[in-house]
Amino acid sequence: MSLKFRIVVIVTIILLINFAAAGFFMVKNARQALIAEMESSTQLAKGLLINALPTLRFSNDLGLRLTMIVDSVRDTRHIRAWFEDMHGQPLIGREKESEGFINKPDAPNWFIKLMEPESVAFRRLITKGSKSYGYLVVEADPSDEVTEVWRDVQVLFWLGSFFLVLIVGLVYVALRQGLRPLEELADALAKLEKGDFTTRVETSVVKELNPIQNRFNHMAKVLEKTLEENHSLASNILTVQEEERRDLARELHDELGPCLFGICVDLADIDRIAGEHLLGDIQKKVGSVKVITNQIQSLIRKMLSRLRPMTLDDLGLYDALRDMIHNWRDRQPEIDWEWDFVGDYRDLPDTIQVTVYRIVQECTTNCVRHANASHVKVEVKRDAQSLKVSVTDDGKGLSVDGVSGFGLIGMRERVSALGGRIAFDTEEGLGLQVRVLIPLKEDDKT
Repeated sequence: MSLKFRIVVIVTIILLINFAAAGFFMVKNARQALIAEMESSTQLAKGLLINALPTLRFSNDLGLRLTMIVDSVRDTRHIRAWFEDMHGQPLIGREKESEGFINKPDAPNWFIKLMEPESVAFRRLITKGSKSYGYLVVEADPSDEVTEVWRDVQVLFWLGSFFLVLIVGLVYVALRQGLRPLEELADALAKLEKGDFTTRVETSVVKELNPIQNRFNHMAKVLEKTLEENHSLASNILTVQEEERRDLARELHDELGPCLFGICVDLADIDRIAGEHLLGDIQKKVGSVKVITNQIQSLIRKMLSRLRPMTLDDLGLYDALRDMIHNWRDRQPEIDWEWDFVGDYRDLPDTIQVTVYRIVQECTTNCVRHANASHVKVEVKRDAQSLKVSVTDDGKGLSVDGVSGFGLIGMRERVSALGGRIAFDTEEGLGLQVRVLIPLKEDDKT
């Protein structure tokens, strides 16, 4: 249950209790006032009857006189009067009445029972001479008062309902506005969790939340700066690493390579001279040294290729990638090799070129060694904002364990060092697609 809903429910319950209490005390006070008014009206009617009864002795028509007395009393507010015989049967003023009220109040029965006071009645035996004719009865009639109280309760109910809806609506709006900064903060934290350190939150009018928002913005700013520093540091590390590899490869190529070549030439001369003088043992030794020298040269070429792709320096990224695919096609003719290179890569920084070359090299090697693929497609596309690399194969894909090989982890670290993103789209048995996006900075585009 959300906090907004809880608070709205609590406020609604409090208001309903207040309105119920107000209605209870209103009805209670109205009932007490009704009882007091009924007693007062009954006393007034009683006084009128007492003053009017002596005139019955001098009346020749007793029924007409009783009718006049009953009618005069019944004009009094909240009073009813009638004349009944000695057996309790109404004769004057209460014909065919079976309800507790002469005029039924315009209110529900449950409210009438709730408001109906105890009967307040006055009975006087009517006699003339020695003969008794019946009873003159005066009783309170709260019908009008009950109707008025019911109407007041209705007004209270509709006013209470209106203010209940109004107050709950205002509370909900206030809570929504007050909690919106927390929702924005939660969204910003989610973006921060995904690595978007550029996100910021607006400082709200809620004074209590300003310190939290300011600290979040400061934290995001520090993380963004730290990420930039890490990217810069990683990029510098890659640059230094490639420079060291380039220097080492150059030294191996320029220094050790000629020495080995000179040894091979000298060995060839020795072999020729030994052959002319028929020195068989020397020829055997020379042959052995040649084999060792060839192995050293082959090892050096492999080391040079691992340290620094010489074709990248000699041909550039476009031709180096194409040369790599051609080599794979010659060595693995059973695989259908396809490539699509779009854009000009000549002005790209050396670090980006080496990273792209290494990624394609690692992906194609995995396709041959592990994927058992029959079709491999390599795509490299450059636009104004980024460099995109995609290597797709129809091999066996990655296992459910996900990306765990050192080669794949190394690719991810290289791409992350350049501020880029890498994704591995795979389904076991249905191939793998490695997608890389490297953003180009302003100084990378020139």
